[in-house]
Amino acid sequence: MRFMEYLLETNKGGSVAGKLEIVKTSLEKARRYAEKRMDSYKRDLDEQIPDFDDNYKLAQAKASEGHTKRKDMPVILPKDIEDIRNRLRNGYLDISYPYSPTTSDKDPFPQNLKGKEAEQFLQAGKEKFDGDKDDDKIKVHSERAMVSTLTPIQEQIYFDKSIEAMAKGGVEASKKWLTDKNQSIIVSLDGYVIDGHHRYLSAMLEDPSMKVHTLVIDLPIATLLPLMTAYGDARGNKRNA
Repeated sequence: MRFMEYLLETNKGGSVAGKLEIVKTSLEKARRYAEKRMDSYKRDLDEQIPDFDDNYKLAQAKASEGHTKRKDMPVILPKDIEDIRNRLRNGYLDISYPYSPTTSDKDPFPQNLKGKEAEQFLQAGKEKFDGDKDDDKIKVHSERAMVSTLTPIQEQIYFDKSIEAMAKGGVEASKKWLTDKNQSIIVSLDGYVIDGHHRYLSAMLEDPSMKVHTLVIDLPIATLLPLMTAYGDARGNKRNA
């Protein structure tokens, strides 16, 4: 659905920021903005989202738990999902000891790698490089989860980016898109959102009990965040502004 595409990253990353950070935008201001955007598409906010005020306050409280700057977040594109799944399951990323000669035990997930160094990072966990075929294999599985049970880590999540999609296409169409299995939100083993923050926010605003598809990576957020940031860089994905 094209009206939802701006909630995803572009094919190269580097998506532009919104204007209204949910943690800094009062309910009153958010409601006025949402009513105006809904009205511009001949929709009524309270008809589209009857529990808007309660949903907004809950989404705002959850968003306040995020402390990672947007520029420091990993950029994972739709084309990367199957690649991530395969590399983790097959142990291609050098996550744990024994390390390959090209991996530093002091900084196993270096940022901004390019060229040959990026290529080495993306396969350093293979047995022929680190001597162990099983040490870096990580379980990855798909499951449905109530969106309110997930916790965002990104500090800057933009309300205007989420509400625009609902206003333009209508909440029912938005719900159908957000619950599609192809729109999986990537989460850590301990339930933190690593990719898909604006889809997460849209679902929270529409219905906190909505069940969304998630791709769960069997690593805690403390490990997964630097790993995925390094991975996105090595894949050549431009960081978000």
